[in-house]
Formats: sequence, C-alpha cells, structure tokens
Amino acid sequence: MSSDEQKRLVFECLPTQIKDKRGQLIRVQIYEASDFEGLRQMYDRFEPKGLECGLPPYDDQVRLRWLHHLVSNLFNVLAIYGDRVIGHSAMALSCSPLCPEYLIFIEKGFRNRGIGTALSAVMKEVAKKFGCDKVVLTVRTANTRAIKVFKRMGFSFCGKIEPCRDMEMTLKSARTGRRIK
Repeated sequence: MSSDEQKRLVFECLPTQIKDKRGQLIRVQIYEASDFEGLRQMYDRFEPKGLECGLPPYDDQVRLRWLHHLVSNLFNVLAIYGDRVIGHSAMALSCSPLCPEYLIFIEKGFRNRGIGTALSAVMKEVAKKFGCDKVVLTVRTANTRAIKVFKRMGFSFCGKIEPCRDMEMTLKSARTGRRIK
C-alpha cells in the first residue's frame, strides 16, 4: 500500500481536532515533513529523557537521529496546540503489520488532559484499519498514569516483571470481525 493510500485510509478515522479536559482545542494530524522542526522542539522540551523504555535520548545528536528514524520508518500522528506540537504517537505499521509496536509521548504541561487517551484511540483505529491482530508497547512500571490509560484502551501486561514492561492489546480482526487471540 502506498503512502498516499495509507493516509487516505487513515483520514477516515482521524479526527481533525479534539477538546481536552480543559476545553482547549487540540489539532490532530498526520505528520508531514514540514512538521519536523516543531516535533524536534517538542522532544527537546520533553521530560523525562532517558535510555530506557524507548524514552527520547538525553544527547541532542542522538535524539535527532532517533527522531529522524521515527518519522522515516513509522506512521506518525501529532497533537498540536496553537502552533506548538505537544504530542506524538507512532506505530511501526510497515515493519510488523500484524503486531506493530506503538509509542506515544505527551509534553509535560499537557498530560492528564485526555490528549494521550484521544491519540491512543486514534492509533487503535488506525491499527484496526490496517488489519493488525494486536498492538504492543513498552512502558516504565513507574509511569502509572500511562499504564492506567493503556489499560483503559485494552492493553494488558505480558512478559516478565521488570522496570520496563511490555503491554499488548488484542484487536478484532478487520477481516472476520472476531477477536484474535
């Protein structure tokens, strides 16, 4: 499926804006190359940074390479407040179409306002449209807010108990409409 076909398919399930818990309008859009600078600035401001659980790297140059990898290889959706990128979610649809890895980051001042839940719901619909069987992610066990959101979305823990835990969400098959195990 071409990139343009993917975007057309996704536009059907992508809201153009959401209202956060404070009543502020947040624009939701598919990433375009012209968004790179705003996304880079979001990750420069993002906290915490680290080398675990897929967090943005500390080092500016390493983080820039990491970000180039994300936007070049994953399907990316942005949350924008005014002209500022404040959220980013992505899935590796082309690498593992039946079970893509999912990531989401929301800038600190915008967390706990329903934006992460809304982006996760969008990406869940994207995964369903692409016929994915399940979606996986990695989360720090100390990130209880994110875990709460992920559980509400249908994710559950799998694998060993460690500082970073894997979670997965089983989706209904786009082909049969039945839940896949």
